[in-house]
Amino acid sequence: MRSTSAINRRSPWHATRASWRHAAAIIALALAGCAGLPAADNGTPPAANLLTQAERYLELAGQSSESKRDSYLLDAAAELLRVNQTGPAQQILSDIDIHRLSSELAARARLLNARLALAQNKPAQSLSELRAEMNADIPASMRAENYELRANAYRRIGDLLSAAAELVKRENVLDDASAIAANQQNIWQALTALAEESLRRDMAPAPDTFSGWRELALIARAASGGANIQALIANWQTRFPVHPASSEIIDLVLARQQQEISRPHRIAVLLPQNGAVANSSDAVRDGFLAAHYQRENKAYQPIIRFYDAGNAPADTLAAYERAVADGAEFVVGPLTRPAVTRMAAGRAAVPTLMLNYSESDHTADSRFYQFGLAPEDEARQVAQRAWLDGHDHALTFVPDNDWGQRVLTAFREEWQSLGGVLLEAQSYPADASDFSEQIKRLFDLDESEQRRANLEALLQQRAQFEPSLRRDADFVFMAAFPRQARLIRPQFKFHFAGDLPVYSTSHVYSGWPDATADRDIDDVIFCDIPWILANPKSALRRDIERLWPENAKQNARLYALGADAYNIIASLGTLRLFRYERFNGYTGLLQLDEDNRILRQLGWARFSGGLPRAYE
Repeated sequence: MRSTSAINRRSPWHATRASWRHAAAIIALALAGCAGLPAADNGTPPAANLLTQAERYLELAGQSSESKRDSYLLDAAAELLRVNQTGPAQQILSDIDIHRLSSELAARARLLNARLALAQNKPAQSLSELRAEMNADIPASMRAENYELRANAYRRIGDLLSAAAELVKRENVLDDASAIAANQQNIWQALTALAEESLRRDMAPAPDTFSGWRELALIARAASGGANIQALIANWQTRFPVHPASSEIIDLVLARQQQEISRPHRIAVLLPQNGAVANSSDAVRDGFLAAHYQRENKAYQPIIRFYDAGNAPADTLAAYERAVADGAEFVVGPLTRPAVTRMAAGRAAVPTLMLNYSESDHTADSRFYQFGLAPEDEARQVAQRAWLDGHDHALTFVPDNDWGQRVLTAFREEWQSLGGVLLEAQSYPADASDFSEQIKRLFDLDESEQRRANLEALLQQRAQFEPSLRRDADFVFMAAFPRQARLIRPQFKFHFAGDLPVYSTSHVYSGWPDATADRDIDDVIFCDIPWILANPKSALRRDIERLWPENAKQNARLYALGADAYNIIASLGTLRLFRYERFNGYTGLLQLDEDNRILRQLGWARFSGGLPRAYE
């Protein structure tokens, strides 16, 4: 729900009462919209529970003395923010005079304002709300929340080093062991996602807790270069004898060394060498080899052998058996979904990294790993991004084919799990150029035209008419490839929906800058991999574009997949042992789930002037 402007105040309580009535009316509308949400165990939609509680707090505020009133209003705003109702929450918070509150209530109001700013995708404003340190007399739980919000805001603007610094401070006000462990995992994830140069930036000359964390992350990075991690850890422990890093974090760093030592020496790569996917296969192969030749640890000299996986699952199984018989200690591939589905149903002779995802949720053998560029992952991240941006009512516009339905299903499931409402899902013909009819149905313009036709039939004359665009939607999820997107976006504008935010997956972008062609999709927000969005480009990408300029342009993301498939082999054991660990790859920030599926966390961009610009 979009934010609403503050009501002009006459007296503090008169303005608050007016805001209360306005917010209560919005809550009533929101409660009416909860009818389609999944029910909780007691049969009541969970969002409705929180909205009802917010409504109750507003009632209590209206019945209470001034000393109690502000506390109830803050309670109401907190419940509203829990269900992403930023409009009524802002209405309430904007009419609370922080300067007349007690120090604790004022601190609480600032926390809620900071949380509201984050929900509205305003991390800089969130940091501004929390610029002052909280006094020691403020409860520890609120001080912990203060640091957590600051860390989240820094993360949203891409400053992971500052985010980690806030989390280090947060640990000082935590006393629960599980909360401390979770906090340390978050510190570690932020630091290990940084480049070495960033980790060393402005490091304090004298040893302190934060510099200890940074040095530990640098030691972890040294594992891939063949350094003696045990000796480095021993030296680190001497320099930081009372550092709070848990034994689990230390074990994780040592595990990286063990994985480096146990890298496979015979690797088989199963890829189809002919047929419809041969060009894609070549890109994966060349990305894999390029990463091998640029490896940091030159002492590691594996034997890599390629096998033709064929174009049928039976051919892939035969190639797999040949590779194992030839002594392969690790297998990479196959690439196609049918082959992966067939292989995942059997047993793994050796650890195997398959370059796609099975149609089944589970594999028969824990030595199978699944890794690919699944569009479903991206659709789920679109839902998460839109929710974080403060939206809660969605429209979807996807092609009427199997790919479109897979993307729609993934988006819908994730969106509804977050508490979002999907107002309408409209499909369009993938090969068409004119999407007018589908767009009219999406925005209810067809119903508006039908009302005009009915009116004209009743009056027996032409009626003055201006199409009425639906007003209940916050954004559109548009699943489209570049050709389609360049046609659809202008037609949205033609049908009066140009101001509605549009989100998409990486498929909307060719991966190659083309300001002239992509001006038509300006303002579209999309997710993509670091290989594409990084500026400047990685050294590996520059080399690949020099060696294979045409194929690198057409299959950029597949080169990134091949490179990550090589680089992640030594880290699979660590990712499996420490599920919160992340691998900073070309295809995203990578994590292994309980089913040994590698999940990707992508970056975000928005088209401006026909070019993708960073979006946070």
